[in-house]
Amino acid sequence: MYRSAVQKTSRFFTTLCAGGASFSMAAIFAIILFNSLRRYLFGKSLEWGEELPVFIAIYGFLFGAAYAYMQDRHVRFTILIAFLPRRLIGRLYMLLDLVMVGIGSLMAWSGWQFVLKRGGMETSGLIGLAKDLVEATGWKWMIWLGHFYPYQAAMILGGLLLLIAALLKFLERVTEGEWMAPADRPETRPQGG
Repeated sequence: MYRSAVQKTSRFFTTLCAGGASFSMAAIFAIILFNSLRRYLFGKSLEWGEELPVFIAIYGFLFGAAYAYMQDRHVRFTILIAFLPRRLIGRLYMLLDLVMVGIGSLMAWSGWQFVLKRGGMETSGLIGLAKDLVEATGWKWMIWLGHFYPYQAAMILGGLLLLIAALLKFLERVTEGEWMAPADRPETRPQGG
């Protein structure tokens, strides 16, 4: 039951990260295409169309990094561990998962500190759009789109995504018995009935 819950949660989280990365790529493509067509047809591009794709790409990268971690397709130097026994490799990966939980926590915390210190600064390419949105809608809270808050918060989200991905990978490894001797792993134990 525990193993099934971990697997379902991992699949949901992996799908969420894949969707976030895919949506980011689609949004970047759409904005750049629209801005390019506007520049060639009307001779002028939108000011926010130059800066917003950069911020969206940061979010997309962070979703993609968590997705890669969930797929176990991140960069690692396997030549260094290729000569170790499989059980030891499983334990090493579990240790690295816990280290990555710590790194994700530190990344989220430092992102939070960054937002607190510099989040209120205006972004030159987006403040005009934010002011236009406030004027068009009357919603004064939309001015935050012209500040660095939502874009620097990518580091907070990225840290949390990495933390969750590493924690889920650790739990997957625990439930799959990668740290056990081959005869003791859940898939090799005789099923009672």
